[in-house]
Amino acid sequence: MLTAAVLSGDAEVSGVLRASLEQSGLVGRVQQLPATGSPEMRAGEVPPDILLLDLGRDFEAALAAAAAWRRRYPSVCIIACAPFKQPDPTLLLQAMRSGVQEFLSAPVEIAALREALTRFAQERQSTHLRQQDKLIVVMGTKGGVGTTTVTANLGSQLAKATGKHIEMFDLARPLGNLCLLMDLHPRFTVRDAVDNLEHLDSHFLTGLIAQHPSGVGVLAGTSRPEQWESVSAEAVERVINVAQGSCDYLIVDGGVTNLLEGGSAFKSARAIVIVTVMSVPALWGLERRLKSLIEQGTDPSRIRVIVNRWRREDDEALQNIEKRIKHPIFARLPNDYRQVSEAESVGKLLSRNHNDPLVTKFRNMACQLAGVSSESAEDKRGAGFFAFPPKK
Repeated sequence: MLTAAVLSGDAEVSGVLRASLEQSGLVGRVQQLPATGSPEMRAGEVPPDILLLDLGRDFEAALAAAAAWRRRYPSVCIIACAPFKQPDPTLLLQAMRSGVQEFLSAPVEIAALREALTRFAQERQSTHLRQQDKLIVVMGTKGGVGTTTVTANLGSQLAKATGKHIEMFDLARPLGNLCLLMDLHPRFTVRDAVDNLEHLDSHFLTGLIAQHPSGVGVLAGTSRPEQWESVSAEAVERVINVAQGSCDYLIVDGGVTNLLEGGSAFKSARAIVIVTVMSVPALWGLERRLKSLIEQGTDPSRIRVIVNRWRREDDEALQNIEKRIKHPIFARLPNDYRQVSEAESVGKLLSRNHNDPLVTKFRNMACQLAGVSSESAEDKRGAGFFAFPPKK
């Protein structure tokens, strides 16, 4: 069932709109807000799915309120109820710029309202399915475990393994280092996307993304810690939704404190990759992070635990850890400090031949996450003008 809020300066109209929402059969909980209703939720509250906006008494004030809600909670669907059959094109444009997505004429017909609500519910379900197909979130159990290194090289190998368009978002806080590791000098960051939600579409977002020679696109992280102030998880989720319209896979470097954690995009991601190392603080963080994710409703089958800087003598301890956390280790990345350090020092991805153990692990991991066989991935790597056909 959907949740909704009614925003109106007229108590009688507010009551009628509330009744209409309840009669639609699609809404479970309805709040009634004054015309200047603040978009701020109290601690522990979540924003409604639908905001039903009365434009009858004070058009300008209602649109100002709509704009405030759109900035604070971009995922809320705003439906305006106007006291005219066909709104003036100028007013219609103004309303759309304020975040209004649907128009209904007053008095509201239940059938028309139900149709609008059904359309929103179907679009939301479709978005969740697309997220499950495309979104991979990488997060660390503590700082310094190699989350960004894993993100960068996983994205590169995923592009090679699938031959598809891969984009990576740097959402690590307080500062992102993804572009540093890839020797990119971006003009724009994730903050530019969040600050332009009213104009954000696939074309606009593409202009913000830096292109790496590997073919992977990167939306850079913030260049100053304070740029994360006032950025909500809902705003970031909207950017992610737009991104999935123009790429085949989206990999997010979430750092240690993940802005998406607990949100709808996070819960419906194709995979949540947790990076840890064999140290007491990192393993302590792994245990608590796993517990937190599962308590928040994340499907355990989508969680992938990766042990970075693994050594063979760690195996006995890892067996005990698997028993303790009641979750399998998805991958062990060999400890190759020299290769990783050299690559990071010059801003390059791991590039040794495909028989290198660490590169092989990243390639196999990418294949597993994408659901493709390593043999088909090799075919994609070898395909070209001079490639020979397979033997029969």
